[in-house]
Amino acid sequence: MNKNYAFFLKLVLSSCVIIFVVGCSTSMNLRYIKPPFKEMNKGEIFVVIDDQRLPEYGGNDPTRVGTIRNTFGMPFPLNSSVNREPSMVIKELVSDCLKTAGYKISGQPDSAPQLHVVLQEFWSDGYQHSRIWTKIPVELRKDEHSQPVWKHIFESNIGVTWTVGYEPFDEGINKMLEEVKDNMITEFKDPKFNKSLKSF
Repeated sequence: MNKNYAFFLKLVLSSCVIIFVVGCSTSMNLRYIKPPFKEMNKGEIFVVIDDQRLPEYGGNDPTRVGTIRNTFGMPFPLNSSVNREPSMVIKELVSDCLKTAGYKISGQPDSAPQLHVVLQEFWSDGYQHSRIWTKIPVELRKDEHSQPVWKHIFESNIGVTWTVGYEPFDEGINKMLEEVKDNMITEFKDPKFNKSLKSF
């Protein structure tokens, strides 16, 4: 093989890997379509978010949302942007879904019942076909130390086929958030949820 051609090929491959890694590690937006809010005043709720992701699955780095592998199987970190890390986005999502269901969000933990939201899993991994999943247990309590009067686990598991770049993963994560959003709105609109809130 011609030495110049070999050098050129190596340069192109190196450039592609660099672009691939930089793009994948900084471009996850974690966005969802804001649902419409309704002023129904069903009650006031304080939202508590607790990030309990395992250290190797985002617990050590709040922005880490998974691992992506290139054509050769080499792993690279998949990250959200700094101002859209999962715990921040999930708290925002839960608050939006509550407002859509007719509830007000309290800014003070002692002034309203508390909705405890645990970010247990939020991850993507695989090879040419990856899974993107989340698991979010939620409990409604009178305060931090009381027993829950309502609880539900919100889960989603989305399949993504890698083609090139990070776009399929960005779209997959956002599709996952949309699925969780729809399920949350359904549960928060359920009369059982409101009945549990009124029991305090």
